[in-house]
Amino acid sequence: MNFYITADEIQNAEYFWLKYVQCEFYSAEILTLKRNEQLRCSSEIKSLVPYLGEDNLLRITGRLLEADLCFGEKHPVILPRHCKFTELLVIREHERIGHCGVSATLTQLRKHYWIPKGRQLVKTIIRICLICKKYNVKPADQLSGQLPRDRITQSPPFQIVGIDFTGAILVKDNQETHKSYVSLFTCAVTRAVHLELVSDMSTKCFLLALRRFLARRGNCKVIYSDNARTFKAAEKELAYFANILKDSEFQNFVADKGIHWKFIVERAPWWGGFYERLVKTIKDPLRKILGKALLMFEELSTILSEVEVIVNHRPLTYVENDPGEPEPLTPAHFLELGYGDSKYPIHFIELIDATTARESYKKRKTYRTLLLKQLWRRWKEQYLLQLKTVNHFKTPSVHKNLKLNDIVLVEGNVKSKLLWELGIIKEIFIGRDNNVRSCLVKTSKGLFKKPIQLLYPLELE
Repeated sequence: MNFYITADEIQNAEYFWLKYVQCEFYSAEILTLKRNEQLRCSSEIKSLVPYLGEDNLLRITGRLLEADLCFGEKHPVILPRHCKFTELLVIREHERIGHCGVSATLTQLRKHYWIPKGRQLVKTIIRICLICKKYNVKPADQLSGQLPRDRITQSPPFQIVGIDFTGAILVKDNQETHKSYVSLFTCAVTRAVHLELVSDMSTKCFLLALRRFLARRGNCKVIYSDNARTFKAAEKELAYFANILKDSEFQNFVADKGIHWKFIVERAPWWGGFYERLVKTIKDPLRKILGKALLMFEELSTILSEVEVIVNHRPLTYVENDPGEPEPLTPAHFLELGYGDSKYPIHFIELIDATTARESYKKRKTYRTLLLKQLWRRWKEQYLLQLKTVNHFKTPSVHKNLKLNDIVLVEGNVKSKLLWELGIIKEIFIGRDNNVRSCLVKTSKGLFKKPIQLLYPLELE
């Protein structure tokens, strides 16, 4: 007994269904043609000039009788648009040609079949094809969110800080080379930077670097950093930072200093853009200065101090062409307040005369207060107000928010979307502008909090 379906059986089955479907949808037309009468004007296939072939199937007459084509291409079988069999036929041809687009699928169909308004049907079928959805789906997105209060509220330098690493840099020790690491501390408000070179990624070395930073820059209140899970997929060296954050000695130190440590969402570096962006700003002059040189630890530490000064003197505001305008605002203005009076538009000499030392100190205090007010006024007018129009969209528009129980494709580490995990949204997190910014997604591997930019809504019913 043969358990395999033969080619003849498949052809016979297809012929049966073609005949059955035409009898169901075009019975009036078939009866009219058998009587050799004209089709009614209301018939949707009248313009196709149909005829009954030798196999009793409705076919198109067409104008390609003399063309060097096969019979099916010259006289394709007519099929109704609103029919389950026709939809299955479109799906079959779509899969046969490797899930190509509308035109390719329609061309393949018309080699043997003609469907009234077939292009619209093919578009509909491709639109609901899961494999095509996975390849063509776009990530969820939304207008740029509101800047956090920490970034736009006047505060002393380095009170709000972001921490990141530039990766490993080789240093020489006698005849050997070792890896060292640059920790980057960025002020969220004044955009100043502080660089520390550490010999390894142990908790002890990082704590010493943090202590040096706090001793030189004052106690900060809030520190932002990448989520610890991020480092699992990053370089091996950066993965050590995740272990530091979990260390009890480190946590006790942070708690004792009254520092609030905040983590951004996993795999969303743009959430920490105010410090991520400065990694490149640091690397550019560092690469150009070092070149191929292999320095000792102390030499590299000295170079980093010089790079820190260079970066802190970068302009935050527009550089005017008019020589009469004050120089552009820089982070160094806030860090070096009261030093180098020639940098500021108001000079201390204008406020002091031959008076007692006590009165001189009072006037010096008045000068520093006046200078600080002027710096913050310029920060507000020339820097802060410029941020309100910054948007990473060329044509900003409000997008549809993700909802609970939406089926999404979760972006993975591999390029092929077919290998990404499917997930369902279990919880949404709304920003201050009432737009969804991140979601708690359930996949086969567990629950994960993801930014919406890594979620691809499939819009499955």
